[in-house]
Amino acid sequence: MFQAFPLQHKRMTRLSLPFISVGVCEVMNCATRDHMSSFTVHNTRNRGAHLAATGSSSSHFEAVAPPLTLSVPFMSEVVAGGLCDSFTGNYCSRYIGKYLARALSIHSVLPEGIAQLRRELKDDPIINLLMAAHSRERLLHSRKSHADKKTPQGVSRVFSEWEMQQYAMFADNAFMNACRANEMVGGLNDKLLLRNSEAANSGCRAVWFTATVAPVALQERRQERRREVDQGGTAPPPIRWEAKAKGCEDSVEACKGTAPTSPFCLDVLVSNVGDSRAFGIARNTLTSEARSILDATREHVVPLSSDHKPLRTLELRRILSAGGVVRSDVGDIIDGNPFYNVSRSFGHWSMKCDSQRPPSEQKMIALPACCSWEMIPGDVLVLSNHAIFETRCQEESSMDEIAKVVVREIDRGASPEEAAAALCNYSIRFGAEHSLQVMVAVATSADSAQAPCEAKKQEWIVPGPIYAEPCRRS
Repeated sequence: MFQAFPLQHKRMTRLSLPFISVGVCEVMNCATRDHMSSFTVHNTRNRGAHLAATGSSSSHFEAVAPPLTLSVPFMSEVVAGGLCDSFTGNYCSRYIGKYLARALSIHSVLPEGIAQLRRELKDDPIINLLMAAHSRERLLHSRKSHADKKTPQGVSRVFSEWEMQQYAMFADNAFMNACRANEMVGGLNDKLLLRNSEAANSGCRAVWFTATVAPVALQERRQERRREVDQGGTAPPPIRWEAKAKGCEDSVEACKGTAPTSPFCLDVLVSNVGDSRAFGIARNTLTSEARSILDATREHVVPLSSDHKPLRTLELRRILSAGGVVRSDVGDIIDGNPFYNVSRSFGHWSMKCDSQRPPSEQKMIALPACCSWEMIPGDVLVLSNHAIFETRCQEESSMDEIAKVVVREIDRGASPEEAAAALCNYSIRFGAEHSLQVMVAVATSADSAQAPCEAKKQEWIVPGPIYAEPCRRS
C-alpha cells in the first residue's frame, strides 16, 4: 500500500551504534508512486587501519594515533548512508542505492582485507577499483614522504574523494549495462534499444555519506590548519565585535558546560549528485562558534553539498560544448526537457550517449561533489532531497530554518528518525509538493566508547492520514 496510494505514511529506518545513530524518514506526499531509495550500512572491514605501524609493508597508514585510541574497540569502523530520489520512476534510484550500499559496505583499505575480497569476489569490478585505489594511495604517500621527510604525514583517511567519485561513475556505468542487458533482443542496435528504454532514460539525484571512526588527532590537526588560515595575512577583527563574540561564547559555555573529551572523532565524507543536499550542525563546544548576536537561536550550520545547476559556469560550458541547449526562460532546463533541470545525475542515457566524448564531458554526468567534515559527540548531520527546501512560493526554506527544526526535536529527546519525521511534517505544512526524504545522523557521547559495537537496524511504517491534494489535481 505504501508504494501504490498517496498517503502520508512515513517509512522509518534506524541504525544504532555506540558512536553514531542514524535515522531516516521517507514520505510519498503528493507522489503517486514510490520513486525513492535509501540505505544505511555498517562496515567493519577496516578495523585497526589507523593503528598500523609506519613503514609497514602491510598498510600505508601511520602510527600517529594517541594511546587513548587503543581502548576504542570500534576504531576505523565505518557507517554509511544515502538517499536517492527520482522524478522518472524507481528503476535508477533503487539500482544506484543498492550498488552504492554494497560498494560502501565492502570497502577496505587494508591489503589483507582486499586480498580476502578478491578470493570471495573474483570478477567484481569493485575489487579492481579497491586494488587501484590502494596502489594510488601508496604512490601518493611515497611521493609525499620523499618531498618532505621531516614533516609527519598524519593519519590517512579510509575514504577519499577520488574513491567516492569512482564508485559513483562505476554505479552509473553498471546501471547502463544492466539496462542494456534487460533490453537486448537479437539483432537490434544497442543505441536504438536504450533510446527507447524507459529504464535507461530514467534517472536519479543522490546524496550519501561515510562516517569513519578516526583518532581525534585528525580533528585536532584540521582545526589547527583552519586557525592558521584564518590568522594568516588577515586583519584582526574589531575589538568591539571580538568582545561581543567572546561574551556570547561564554554564555553558551555556561549553558552547555565543558565539552567532554573524546579519544575519537567521526571523519565524514559527503557526496552529492544533482540537487540533493547535506549540511552539518556543529553543536559540540569544541567545534561550534560564537552564537549570532542578532539571533541567539541560530545554530552553527556547515554546508556540505552544492547544487549542480545547468547555469553554473563550469556546468554550462560543458553542456554547450557537448551540443546541449540550456533555457533559462523555462526553468533552467537542458534541451527543453523539464526532467533535466540538473547538470549531474545518475541514469538518463540519452544525455550521455555521445561516443566521441568521455563520460566526464557529456551533457549530464554522474561525477559527485565531495566535502569533508569531522563530527564529535553532539554534532548532527542532515541529508535530504531538494523537496525539503521547496516549501515557499517564491523562495526556498533556508538551512538555518531546517537546522532549528532538527535541533529543537533532538533537544526534546527525539531520536534521529523522529527528528527527520518532524522535518518532513514541517515541509508538508509549508507547501512541499514532492516526495520527501530526510536522513539525520547524530554523533553519540564518548561515554559509550567501551560498549560492544553491535549494529542494530530497524525498519517500520508509521501510518498517516489520507492526503487529498493529489486527488484534487488528478
